[in-house]
Amino acid sequence: MIFIERTYTVDDTAMPCRFFKPEPDRGDFLCRYEVDWPDTPWTGVGNGVDTVQALLLAMQAAHIQMIVRRDETGARLLLDGEENLAMPLAETVRDLAPISRV
Repeated sequence: MIFIERTYTVDDTAMPCRFFKPEPDRGDFLCRYEVDWPDTPWTGVGNGVDTVQALLLAMQAAHIQMIVRRDETGARLLLDGEENLAMPLAETVRDLAPISRV
């Protein structure tokens, strides 16, 4: 079940990013996500000790993957016309993205 969704644009094409409701996984939790990058969509998982951590780690993973894909392809990746994607990033990689509002 989709829990939250945000739509970005990649070179003026809509690109949904979906996070599914975190679910139990062997004593911890996992949160699946999908990114519909044009021509090359992908999925991933964030694992955490609770639902909040699983969601946050899934968002961080999706965010860094979008930045890497942007840089590899030279695509223009925006949220509401801005380069700031407004998702969490691990502190160790924050210099890869514009200042985050999150």
